[in-house]
Amino acid sequence: MKNYANYWYLVVLLIVVSCADSLLVTSGLTNPAIALVIALTASLAGWAWLVKSIQKDRDQIMACLKNPELNRSKIQHKNFFGSLFTEALQKIEHSDSELLSTKQVQTILKARLNSLIKKEMLRESVLKNLDTGIMIFDAQHVLEFSNSAADAFLISKADQNETHSDSSLSLSKTLFNDTVIPELSRLLTKTIQRKDATSCRRTEFEFTSNGSTNHFCAIATNLCDENQTALGTVVVIENNGEENKEKTNHAEFVSSVAHELKTPMSGIKAYVEMLIDGECEADEAMELYGFINEQIDRLTRLVNSMLNLARIESGVVDIKRHDYELNDILKKAFDVISPTAAEKEITITTQLSDLYLPVHVDKDMLGQAIINLLSNAVKYTPHGHEVCLRSRMEEASAVIEVRDTGLGIPEDSLPHIFDRFYRVPENNRSAAGTGLGLSLVHFIVTNVHNGSISVQSKVNEGTCFAINIPLGHKEKKRVQQLAPSATV
Repeated sequence: MKNYANYWYLVVLLIVVSCADSLLVTSGLTNPAIALVIALTASLAGWAWLVKSIQKDRDQIMACLKNPELNRSKIQHKNFFGSLFTEALQKIEHSDSELLSTKQVQTILKARLNSLIKKEMLRESVLKNLDTGIMIFDAQHVLEFSNSAADAFLISKADQNETHSDSSLSLSKTLFNDTVIPELSRLLTKTIQRKDATSCRRTEFEFTSNGSTNHFCAIATNLCDENQTALGTVVVIENNGEENKEKTNHAEFVSSVAHELKTPMSGIKAYVEMLIDGECEADEAMELYGFINEQIDRLTRLVNSMLNLARIESGVVDIKRHDYELNDILKKAFDVISPTAAEKEITITTQLSDLYLPVHVDKDMLGQAIINLLSNAVKYTPHGHEVCLRSRMEEASAVIEVRDTGLGIPEDSLPHIFDRFYRVPENNRSAAGTGLGLSLVHFIVTNVHNGSISVQSKVNEGTCFAINIPLGHKEKKRVQQLAPSATV
């Protein structure tokens, strides 16, 4: 009511003027025309004042809207629009508060959504880049996700049937038959049909892709929520060809070891039995002792070679790579073998590069590999022939060659020359050996020094082993101006 006091005063004033005007007319103090003029004048003056007051209140409201810092408490009590203005402001402030709260919630939700999207993208990226194949099917047996490793087991759209089955049909007629290869389709069907027995099933199969056949293992697992409601099925496919190959190699290794151990032990046993029976003369007994000693030496070499190879491969032996000049290592290996070559009247020479060949290697291991190659060359080279040790630079690699003019290796034996316990049948009688030396050389070159080794040979003409290892020092202590590829 306080807001409208001035306007009530106006109304009362107009009523009083009207009543006074009527009394004047009734009493005859003035004529009706003058009374009408007085009433109209008073009414117009009152309405003019009213309009001016309303405009003033309106201007006051506009000023407050333009400048929120003005005191609004007086407006609420004295302004015609005060209560309406106050109520409107309260509504607006409440709306602003709700809007601010809504924006805050939206910001929080947006941040959480972005975080979830990033995590989802990270998981999907990890799954896509796995070497293991992953397939995810939903509860209606439709493929929802597969990574690149699983693409080979999907049936292309061009090969899929034109009419696709409805998921309500039996599993044997579901989309599996049109989506994945038959081996996986059967696995998925059994996994879903017999989910009460087990939620996970496994199968192994061979699959040919790009002309290569490999052995794979697939595991299908039913996915359920906390209420045991089916969510779908995931299939994990792994290539276990390497694992099977390792098992086969391990079995062959054990068999080879057993064979290599059995032969000298059988000989030792036979000779000892003859000595125990006393059937030998003194000269024959001494000869048998010599045979036994040779077989024991053979067993010792075999065990030592196996231990050295096992220690290096298992990491028991520390690999200590440092910066060296390659020719220094080659010269030391040459000096070790020279006396043995001289005993067989074999001419052993070197043709080492005049260039500085920087390498980052384990000096002892690489030296042992070169010694093994030179020892084999001398061992399988007849008297009077030649063995040559060479080095040269070829692009970014250092090349080491061990060339001989010996017995050579048959062509059908070359693919197996670095296999453990493999010995060239035609050369078995020429020299004793364990068949582990070249296997050890191959491991030292390829696994320890990230290099490569190859062999070229012709029967009765000779053999050449070539080792390639990366050039360069790890610590740039001195800069060498390397010339273009050259052969010395």
